[in-house]
Amino acid sequence: MKKPKYEYRIAIIMILLTAIPIGATQLGWYLYGKQVGFDYGMIAGVFSVILAGYLMYRKGWRNEEEDEDED
Repeated sequence: MKKPKYEYRIAIIMILLTAIPIGATQLGWYLYGKQVGFDYGMIAGVFSVILAGYLMYRKGWRNEEEDEDED
């Protein structure tokens, strides 16, 4: 599978690190209360950081130089 362009990779990582924890917090807060919502946000945040780290370091999404060679 081909990697997306560098700009798209950065946007995907930014969305992954912001939208998922915030969404989990808001949804949990609305459905179950303040403390459970906060816990859901923390759990979702941990998984988001793990996934972002995997994409950046194992899949090489942080390297901008590779895109210039492919064009």
